[in-house]
Formats: sequence, C-alpha cells, structure tokens
Amino acid sequence: MSRRDALILFLPEADDAAPRWMRVIDGAPVQAGEGANWLAACGIAALPAQTRVMLVAPAARVALHWIAHPDLPPRQGRAAARLAALAGGILPADQLFAATDANDDPARPHIVALAARADMQHWLLRAQHHGLDPDLIVPAALLLPEPDAGFTRGPVGGETVLRGVDMALPADMALPALIGDATIADVSAGTIEGRAIAALDAPPLDLRVGDFAKRVRRAPDKTLLRRIALWSGLILLIALLIALIGIVKQRVEASRLDAQSLALAQQVLSGASDPAQAQIALEAQLAQRGAGARAFTAPVAALLAAMQDAPGVALTSLTRDPDGMVRATLAAAKADDINAVLLGLQAAGFTITATPSQDPGGRTLADITVRP
Repeated sequence: MSRRDALILFLPEADDAAPRWMRVIDGAPVQAGEGANWLAACGIAALPAQTRVMLVAPAARVALHWIAHPDLPPRQGRAAARLAALAGGILPADQLFAATDANDDPARPHIVALAARADMQHWLLRAQHHGLDPDLIVPAALLLPEPDAGFTRGPVGGETVLRGVDMALPADMALPALIGDATIADVSAGTIEGRAIAALDAPPLDLRVGDFAKRVRRAPDKTLLRRIALWSGLILLIALLIALIGIVKQRVEASRLDAQSLALAQQVLSGASDPAQAQIALEAQLAQRGAGARAFTAPVAALLAAMQDAPGVALTSLTRDPDGMVRATLAAAKADDINAVLLGLQAAGFTITATPSQDPGGRTLADITVRP
C-alpha cells in the first residue's frame, strides 16, 4: 500500500443497521468491529489526516452488469455499456447512477455497477455524519475472486455474496433456477479481507466518480503564489511608470504651449508675463473692439433673459458678424411682445436696432442687432 492508514466500512443493506469496519495500517488489518465506535475501539481521538477511507456498498443495493462491445475501442465500449445498463434499469435513468470498471481489453466484457442516486447520497451523508469523506466506494460482490466457471461465495461485511462469471448477487437471492448445477467455491473471510485491502490502491470498480467524485482541496502552491505576486507587482510598476511618463509628457507639452502662447501675446501686450493674465487682458481688448467671446455671450445672454419675460416671443435666427455685432430675428403674434424684449435689452445697457416685418402666416417679425 502507498498509504499507511486506512479505514474500510462495510455498509449494511438496511439503512438502520450498524456497519462493520476494519482499520488497516501498513497494509495489514489491525482492528475490526461493528458500529460507529471505531475511534474509541482504536483508542484514538481522530483518524490521521491522510487516512484513506473506503466504503463497501452492499450487494443487494448495487446491480452489476457484464456488457461486452468487442467491436468498439475500450473507451467507447465503456460508455456504451454504461448507457445500456442505465437503459435497462428498473428505475428511470435520471434516478440511477452508473460507473464502469477500467477494463481496456475489448474482448472482455465491461463491468457496470448500477445504484440508485438516492442510495449514493444516503451513503455519503451517513459517512459525513461520522466525520468521514470516503475516497472510494467499491461494490461488495467485486471483492470476491472472479471464477473461471460456476460461482465463488464468501462473507462480505456480514452478508454472504455470490459472484459468477457474468453475474453477482446476495446469497439469499440466489434462486435454484439461477444457480442450477453450477459449482460453488467458498472463499474464506481472510481472502476477502486481503482483496478489500488491495482495493484501497487498485479498486476493481469505484463508484465515487462523476457526480459523486470526491472534491479534492488542493493546498495553494506557495511558489506559484510568489510568482503571481511578483508578476502582478511588475505589471503594476510598469503601468505606474507608463502613467507617470504620460503625465510628464503632458506637462512638458503644456509648458511649451504656455510659453508659445505667452510669446504670441507679448507681441500685443509687451508687459505680459503670465499666460493667464495675458488671456484676461486680450479678452478685455477684444471686448472693447466688439470681438472676443464676451462680445457674443453677453448680448446673447441678455437677449435670452429678456425673452423670459415675453413667453410669446420666439427666436428664429441668431448670427454674429465679424465685427462682433449680434443679429437675431424675433417672431411673435403681437408687436407689443417684441417691444417688451427690446425694452429689456435697452434697460440692460445694450444698443439695439429693429426692423419690423411680417411672415406669410401673419406673425410679426423683427430683425434686430445687439451691441454692447
């Protein structure tokens, strides 16, 4: 054996019956008993951490099928045998669980173990209730030697089991019609114990696969974690350096543009020494000439403010001349509404002109100019 400690539980057919158990150390049985008191009987508080646990499923609850597919490769033959066993089960296929042996010889039949999913869940929950997480589940009948002819018979976990060339069943279910005059070779309990111990490392068939496979918690690889942390740190450092280089480039470019802008502004403002102050001074000069952003935003803001007091007035066009003059067209049902807007502009300190007209729909129009 590759593992020093092992515990084998022989599950009974009845759910309320006590299981039989056997503790194995260094490949030899050292203690055995019945019930769930194996810790007290072994004089230990808990099983060692690396103890290998095997459940032996009762023969009456696991049906074994021998199905041959000599024309198929072994892997495909196993899959076909499994599907055939599920299709031939008494319960619906979704309530059954099937597992196959590891036979790679296409000339030999594949052994398929068929059990109810409810039984599998019950066995695992029962083991979990006693603090066990089984590593494998082996059908009881496969612990008997395979006969060349006839049957082998022996006690497995307190029940007598028969195994034939292509069938296996509990002894109390062996009807004379099934046995006939076939020879029956009795197998000693010691031989069965030895085969159970050998099954810890080389099970003839393991039901703990597929949906019921044991979930192994792997310990984290510290070397791998250190490598991940190192590479993560390097990636973050490179990303930070790229960001810092981008910021430096942007600041250098911004300084160059500020210096270029200041040099251009000094051609108009000889005393300018700061780009922000130069911008304010240039905007002030543009405003005095009727140009610049303020020459447009201030008249437009005043026009919109005046229109708020005249909800019947609509703005149909708005333009700005190169000299800074704002032109707009107002429309209203009554000329008095437009006059209210014009009076509001004058009260705000703007110089205005207005040319009245009328559109084809009968509305009054006014083409106005606004200047600070």
